[in-house]
Amino acid sequence: MAKIYFDAATGGNPGLSSCAVIIVTEEERYIFENDLGVLDNHSAEWAAFEFALHCAIELNIDNALVFTDSKLIEDSVNREQVKSDKFKPYLNKALSLANHFDLMFVKWVPRNQNKEANHYAQQALYNNTRQTKKRK
Repeated sequence: MAKIYFDAATGGNPGLSSCAVIIVTEEERYIFENDLGVLDNHSAEWAAFEFALHCAIELNIDNALVFTDSKLIEDSVNREQVKSDKFKPYLNKALSLANHFDLMFVKWVPRNQNKEANHYAQQALYNNTRQTKKRK
């Protein structure tokens, strides 16, 4: 079973956002980064989760254990509902993408167990911010 770690970084709330995904299979370790545009913290986490699922699908992963330091995402996915309508489209998209897997679990972990994804998300945000400043 592949292990997937993801995290988002946001420069402000809302602000320019980026994310990183770490996918560990028995054979390989993959690192993906993505710029998400301007989002609030929670939306950036949802967008990072969606990106993580897309990455796993691209790698033809059938079984995944997805780790997140966002309690909101773990609770929402496992209950298949969100408290705020703002996040309903994110949840619906995530549940649709989950159908590509034979088995997928989402588990909350403390931030210190998601350090690598956080590191790469922060790095991606730094690079994204630096490039945006150069364009101005």
